[in-house]
Amino acid sequence: MRFLTLGPDSALLDSLKQPLADAGYAAEHRSDLAAAMVEAQASGIEALLLDLEGGESSALNFLRRYRAGGGAGVVLVTGEPGSRLAAAALREGADAFVRKPTQADELLWTLHQAEERERLRQEVARLRATLGARGLEPLVVAEDPKMRGLLELAARAAASDGSVLITGERGTGKALLAQAMHRFSRRGDAAFVAVDCTAAPELFNPPNGANGHGPDGATATGDPQALWRSASHGTLLLEEIFSLSAESQQQLMSKYWQKNGNGNGNGGGHHDADEVSDVRVMATAIAMPEPEGAAPRDELLQRLKGAVITLPPLRERPDDIPALVTHFAQQVASRTGRPISITPQALAGLSSYVWPGNVRELRQVVERAATLSATGRLDRADFPTIAAESPGGFGPSGLALKPQVEAVEREAIVRALASAHGTRREAARLLQVSLRTLFYKLRRYGLA
Repeated sequence: MRFLTLGPDSALLDSLKQPLADAGYAAEHRSDLAAAMVEAQASGIEALLLDLEGGESSALNFLRRYRAGGGAGVVLVTGEPGSRLAAAALREGADAFVRKPTQADELLWTLHQAEERERLRQEVARLRATLGARGLEPLVVAEDPKMRGLLELAARAAASDGSVLITGERGTGKALLAQAMHRFSRRGDAAFVAVDCTAAPELFNPPNGANGHGPDGATATGDPQALWRSASHGTLLLEEIFSLSAESQQQLMSKYWQKNGNGNGNGGGHHDADEVSDVRVMATAIAMPEPEGAAPRDELLQRLKGAVITLPPLRERPDDIPALVTHFAQQVASRTGRPISITPQALAGLSSYVWPGNVRELRQVVERAATLSATGRLDRADFPTIAAESPGGFGPSGLALKPQVEAVEREAIVRALASAHGTRREAARLLQVSLRTLFYKLRRYGLA
């Protein structure tokens, strides 16, 4: 096993070189961290010993960048294992630590443990790569050929560490797919943090009361720095990211998500010991916005084009409806402890409906029917709203005027929201109704 010791001098290695060689370890010392990183990632180094006394800022910055690119196990060498610096280094991705003065037997045991963890990490990565789209199937139901192709793309994107933008109408499952991709990635054991940017358009604005957020600069979701830290080594999902104000978009890119943070555009630019920048950014949007030729939105759009996945509406993937209905019914059955079944007539009617609220609406309808059913056997009568509105005559009211008018109205709202990129005030303007009226209809049609 070949490894490097990194630090200001070679005294550590000089005292341990012979016991390490007797145990089959070939060790070399490097004092230039930047050169050591290139060597470690290019020439099969299997472990690194990092001396934290080499400098707080440089050591933590090295860990961020090294871990962001993958890399083998990292063992810390420190005189104070319980110090704030050691804790920050462990959060940044170090595998273990040994105390100074370092004993050969303790170091050998720690190296063996780091080697075993690295072997397991590589095995997990290999299995995930082998699984492909099948790894996402337990989390994302997909029988339609179009959706299965998208899952293959999502699986490949999940295995990388680049940014991801998922677009699609409301209710198509954008956030669910993002979470599935996170769990399938190398970050799957770390935090997945989701934030709705429509509820916090000034999320990343600077503090000190700028832009009228009060004397402490608080935003709708609290401290953005704490938010960023909460996604340490994991994924931050920014839902409807283009709802962020222009200033907040600029702050996001310049303060937290700098291109030079870890070499792939995912990390932040701060290097303080109490901050973590190794965060993968995913985002959702109702539609891909057109470039405007103006910063910062165009720059943000470029950052997000690492992988773009567009989820089709449910009306364009009818083959998925029976599988989704069965899946949602089984979820209710597992929660309630009683069997749930669906008649072929009910399933045919559900499959013929256009579902303007997409997967979210389908889930709500099936869960409501399964929960309220006295027998657990779902038939046409258990879906009265869908029966009345189905254009295919699902139920006796297929030609009733009111359901048909409401179906057209709901579709118009969906199109307006897509044209307004999810901005409800703009959608209300396009529909020529008040914002209050729009909110009412969103709740009525299950689109909120």
